[in-house]
Amino acid sequence: MDLIKILAIVLGATGFWKLIEMLLQYGMQKRLKSAEIRNLNVQANSLVVENYKLWSENMEKRLKQLESKNTLMNKTITKQRDRITDLERYIEQLEAEIQLYNKQKNNERG
Repeated sequence: MDLIKILAIVLGATGFWKLIEMLLQYGMQKRLKSAEIRNLNVQANSLVVENYKLWSENMEKRLKQLESKNTLMNKTITKQRDRITDLERYIEQLEAEIQLYNKQKNNERG
């Protein structure tokens, strides 16, 4: 009978320690998975920030290019307006000369 009690105590203690070991391993696995998830989240956030940074730098470059083109377009438009103004003056001058010529022609006929 003593042998059975000792055997039961040994088996019970072994099972108890095995249960504690399984609970500890479960807790460690849970913490490990949680740490892996946090690590993946940090990596994903890092990629998002890096992509946003690259996107914003590219947008800044593009914006500078467009501003440069806009400045060139404004200069071109200003030159064209000046040229149109000069041509309008020239047209007015030619119209005045044509009117003067027509008056002289009419005076010669009449």
